[in-house]
Amino acid sequence: MKAGKSKWKLGCGAVFAVIAVALTTISYIYGPATAAVFTGKPFYLVKPSPAKYGKDIISIVEALGLYADSPEFSEAKTHALEQIKKANSYEETYEPLRELVKAAGGKHSNILAPDNSTDAPNESRSPSVHANKGIAIATVPDISREEDIQSYADTLTQGLIKHARCGAIVDLRGNGGGDMGPMVAGLSPLLPDGEVLSFVSRQSTSPVIVEGNSVTGGGTALSTQGGKLDIPVAVLVDDQTASSGEATMLAFRGLENSRSFGQPTAGYASGNVVIDLYDGATLMITFSKDKARTGEEFSEDPIEPDVRSDSAEQDAIAWLADKGCS
Repeated sequence: MKAGKSKWKLGCGAVFAVIAVALTTISYIYGPATAAVFTGKPFYLVKPSPAKYGKDIISIVEALGLYADSPEFSEAKTHALEQIKKANSYEETYEPLRELVKAAGGKHSNILAPDNSTDAPNESRSPSVHANKGIAIATVPDISREEDIQSYADTLTQGLIKHARCGAIVDLRGNGGGDMGPMVAGLSPLLPDGEVLSFVSRQSTSPVIVEGNSVTGGGTALSTQGGKLDIPVAVLVDDQTASSGEATMLAFRGLENSRSFGQPTAGYASGNVVIDLYDGATLMITFSKDKARTGEEFSEDPIEPDVRSDSAEQDAIAWLADKGCS
């Protein structure tokens, strides 16, 4: 009986050891890419080789990329797999993988090295709202996920409620994007409840919802306080309005009491997933295009404003005057 128990224990120990090895192997092969898709960061039990690192990036962009079912992506994947076999460092995988990432996600997608100068923060602008007679003029700059998004949103909402008497101007000129949540939450007094736009991926369509002064589905879910305003809204854009700035523009598109002025936007109207890679590099992969309430879909083409203008603010003020606000 004792011998039998000893054999059972030894046998179970061997089984558990085999299971542990199997789970470790499965995690090593499949875990990093799966973790990245769901958490924004690949998970590794052991340090990956450059080839493994590259293959996991390929798996991530194949799962998420807006154009990853295209012939161009298939060709780029074949080329990238050949190139990363030769890599002796993570850095040597960047260049062949960039071609793949662009094929999977388009021009809004990229791999940024840990020391890439484009990762350095730009001089940030703060949101502000000031009054021009009965018009509230809201300056809505880009904002990163590292900044104080609640303060940003509160500044916009409170300023609009305080200054908007008969109309508002939303100035998105120079807004290069970032976190859409605080932009839309801050402007929520000007938006009707319901779906304000949606993101269309290969697999599904996801709505961005405004309810009161709360927003979900676009960037960080966020709430402010202040209520709603039933007033005409002019939106100002230019060729530097990009990404989340363009999405915020589209939140007003198709509203009866809103009109946009300025120049065509930058043409990055798409949703990105940002993945923090093992070595500190950053993967940005486009997974969706923007869809306005009008049914129009946008991704890499500039968005035309309702009124092209070299004097956008003056034309917006004139339009608001025609609406009875001056």
